[in-house]
This record gives sequence, structure tokens and C-alpha cells, in this order.
Amino acid sequence: MKYLFVCTGNTCRSPMAEGIFNKLAKERGSDDTASSAGIFAAEGGSASKNAVDALAETGADISGHKSRRVTPEMLAEYDEILTMTKSHADVLKDALPQFGYKIRTLSEAAGGGREISDPFGGDLDAYRECRDEIERLVEKLWDNK
Repeated sequence: MKYLFVCTGNTCRSPMAEGIFNKLAKERGSDDTASSAGIFAAEGGSASKNAVDALAETGADISGHKSRRVTPEMLAEYDEILTMTKSHADVLKDALPQFGYKIRTLSEAAGGGREISDPFGGDLDAYRECRDEIERLVEKLWDNK
């Protein structure tokens, strides 16, 4: 399975979800992969320093991440598109309804939980809190597969 995590700018939440997912896939010996993109992403930007640092504490490396904007081709390519908030999912479903069947929030896919708040501009502790929530939901996602 190929997963695409989506947030707003593809510099904080979705790259962290991608890093966490791919680290767990490797640890579990799975061929499943994840990538990420943003609804309003500027192409080629780096992940935020705090996102990189928060993930490095867990052994996940997103230091080479480059942001990218969601495209219709991406939505066609991935098996599941998992957004950080309901509004992200709604934007994608409204713009590209043909892919609505595979778009849902990470919390929905994990079987419940809260939306992932944007830590952009926050301190490292805000990013750690975000990382921990994403990690909890990604682990639940694995358990529900």
C-alpha cells in the first residue's frame, strides 16, 4: 500500500507523519510506503527545523524532505490519502471528487482521535506534542490494517 499524508504547507505535520510511518514500516518489515504533500505547499521547501529535530529524537530522519503541492496525479497514484484535518479532506474531495473514496483524515483511518493541530511557528515542545499525537494515530492505523 502507498499512503500520502497531506497537510497545508508540507513542512510540519505531513512530513512528520511520513517519517513516522516509514520508520514503523521498516521496523515491521513491511513494503508499505508513505510520502507527503501540502494543499498550499511551496515546491522544494525544507521541513521545519523543529519538525526535523522532534523526529530525530525518535530515530526518524526527515532532514532531506522537500515540500510539494498535492496534484491530481498524486491522488491517482496513492492507495490512501490521509489528511491532518477534516478541512484538508474536504478541500481535496471538493476539488477532486473522483478520489473521494480514498481520502479521509488520519484520525478517521486510525479509528478515532483528534485532528492534528498545526505546530507551525511553535517551539520544539509544540512539535513534540504534534509528533506524539501523529505517532499514536499512525500506530493505531497499523493496528487497524
